[in-house]
Amino acid sequence: MSWGLLRRIEIITCEKCGAEIPDGASYCPKCETSVSVAQIGPVYVPQNATPAEAITAAPGIPVLPPRPAFAGFWLRAVACCIDTVVIAAVFILGSSFFPAFFEKLMPPSSVSFTNMPQPSPLVIVLLVSLGCLYYTLFEASSWQATPGKRIMRLYVTDLNGRRVTFARALLRNLARQISGVFFIGYLITGYTEKKQALHDILARCLVLRRP
Repeated sequence: MSWGLLRRIEIITCEKCGAEIPDGASYCPKCETSVSVAQIGPVYVPQNATPAEAITAAPGIPVLPPRPAFAGFWLRAVACCIDTVVIAAVFILGSSFFPAFFEKLMPPSSVSFTNMPQPSPLVIVLLVSLGCLYYTLFEASSWQATPGKRIMRLYVTDLNGRRVTFARALLRNLARQISGVFFIGYLITGYTEKKQALHDILARCLVLRRP
């Protein structure tokens, strides 16, 4: 048994009057003289005392991600108009370098409005191919958007909000030809939950607005 423990169980008497002081009292019950620290001695603390159990912190409340801002019909329509102007400018610029070739494709304009010149099938194929390549390359790039969409702060993702691959962007823009039939595929944008056009649904894509 340690010395500190022996001192604790010994009888302590008052230094002034000699009266016995009960265990745990800090003053003499007879003369009310305070007990000195020297009489009490050092307090014994077992070395194997276990620390108090740590209180685990309450788990933080998870923060829900913000709802994506889906791009509506009119924002996409304005972006499409800008892209159409860009594609037409590229087509006209290309025709200026090869005027003889494009004159064969596009017959001269007629004065009569009832007899408008009809583009050859090759011109239609060239325009569709140029437009499809234009949209695919830009939407699969780090921009995730054509110049028109970028001006309107729109971008294309998959259903998980990730950047689309070239194959998915190509599928989406090939499906745009189906949406272009009577524009029905575009008009459903205002009625779908995630503002998806028909080609977005077929390619499993989204068009979102940047904050």
